[in-house]
Amino acid sequence: MPVALDINPATLDDADTVRSLLGEVSEWLIARGLRQWPAEFPDEWFVPALEAGHTWLAHRDREPVATITLQWDDEVVWGVRPPDAGYVHRLAVRRAAAGVGRELLDWAADQVRAAERTHLRLDCWRENPGLRSYYESSGFEYRGDAEEWGWPVSRYERRVT
Repeated sequence: MPVALDINPATLDDADTVRSLLGEVSEWLIARGLRQWPAEFPDEWFVPALEAGHTWLAHRDREPVATITLQWDDEVVWGVRPPDAGYVHRLAVRRAAAGVGRELLDWAADQVRAAERTHLRLDCWRENPGLRSYYESSGFEYRGDAEEWGWPVSRYERRVT
């Protein structure tokens, strides 16, 4: 039986670990012809979320296996909305820990519920049918397409109450 995840806030001291996790997943995607993330993540793509306390690291046996960013607004993709949701970004899981993604999504849903909000929202690259199917099989419903910094994305939402 797998060891439970230990999920803790990431700090600026964890920037190299977060960058490594994001880069590993990006390389895996690029090798499959999916260019939804850059080969190397520039600091401006993830450090502000670290500084704001929105990024988390998941460890198994004290080894970092995943990262997730959970924010409380996302005007770029979802527009100005009432404070009714949490927004997932940059969910990245080491291939050796495949399956942890659903645990992190459930953890994020618990955080949203604890904040007395009703929905967990995320977006993904529109041209990644495998990831879109993954989110749909994880209880998310398609909520339309948008553009995020010039990239075509599909929006998904899951009710958490």
